[in-house]
Amino acid sequence: MKIEFENDKTKDKIEKVLCTSCKNDTKHKVLTSINEKGTEPWGDYASFDWNTNYEIIQCLGCDTVSFRYHSINSENTDHEYRPIPTIRIYPKRSKDTLTTKHYFNVPYNLQRIYSETIDSYNNGNLTLCGSGVRALVEGLCQENGITGGNVEVTKKDGSKEKQLRTNLQGKINGLHESGKLTAQHADILHEHRFLGNEAIHELSLPSKEDLNLAIEIVENVFDTLYEIPSKGMQLKSKRLKK
Repeated sequence: MKIEFENDKTKDKIEKVLCTSCKNDTKHKVLTSINEKGTEPWGDYASFDWNTNYEIIQCLGCDTVSFRYHSINSENTDHEYRPIPTIRIYPKRSKDTLTTKHYFNVPYNLQRIYSETIDSYNNGNLTLCGSGVRALVEGLCQENGITGGNVEVTKKDGSKEKQLRTNLQGKINGLHESGKLTAQHADILHEHRFLGNEAIHELSLPSKEDLNLAIEIVENVFDTLYEIPSKGMQLKSKRLKK
């Protein structure tokens, strides 16, 4: 077997690649590359040949950097014996890929679960993503010191009363009762609870559309509970210093 390497063979080459930031196919420039060219004999008269480029590429629109793998070999060809390339881009992306947002004031554990939930979504692990959505709601309650809340229950005689519950349903209501969230926000988080329950306990597969919306709502709650209050304090501090 013979293998040769060459540095920057495709440097400065322009490729059209889906950009995770621009959310569109954009021109990317190869910043640096390593070319691997190899051949392995198969018997006396045949061989397996390959040619692979490992490239660091950069979007010419937003400067986002990615990794591109482009490989062809003598066995993967069409009916006219033209090589069919294998192309992989990292981080993985598609038209509906979600980009992890960066928060300055969200607690570390919530950011960690949020990042893992986004990764699960982008890699097609939808059941795990549904579990992550539920874990985010649990984490929101824990980080805000909510241990329970009032839940309306129906008694045997048909009448209704509110009882203190320490399950996730009660905790979500507790977020509203403590003034952290509006009633509307709490109702929306209950939908996250149902989505997570179905993913964990019923082993059902959530749809990407539902999960996309659920993640968007979590991001909105992050802004409401952590980012906007911090920005408000900054504005107040600047005003008082004038």
